[in-house]
Amino acid sequence: MDYTMEHIHLFSTDAEVAGEFYADAFGIKTKMSKTWQGLPRCDMKLGGLTVLISTVKGDLQETAGNRNAQLGINHFGFRVDDMDEACTDLKAKGVVFTQEPVDFKGGKVAFIEGPDRVSIELVEF
Repeated sequence: MDYTMEHIHLFSTDAEVAGEFYADAFGIKTKMSKTWQGLPRCDMKLGGLTVLISTVKGDLQETAGNRNAQLGINHFGFRVDDMDEACTDLKAKGVVFTQEPVDFKGGKVAFIEGPDRVSIELVEF
């Protein structure tokens, strides 16, 4: 049996705002739809992977204050061809860096913060 990644599903306090972040920062086309509860949902493709962002309401629990001290998804990553160019582009768009680029295993990595404190890694190898 072969398994391939089909999608990642993120929860957000506002899927429309979250979708706008990914569209503006990375030039990704988004499609708005509705969750099964009728709340806004944003669907998009990131490098061939489907990412769904659903608006959730109610008694929501924030993630741990230290994102490395929680269970579940820690981050997801984008491969970039030129880290310096990517950083310049994202900073010009107001994206917040939680870790500036550092050398790592023959390449470079950096981390940015997405909507709802989603951690996004930038990887140049």
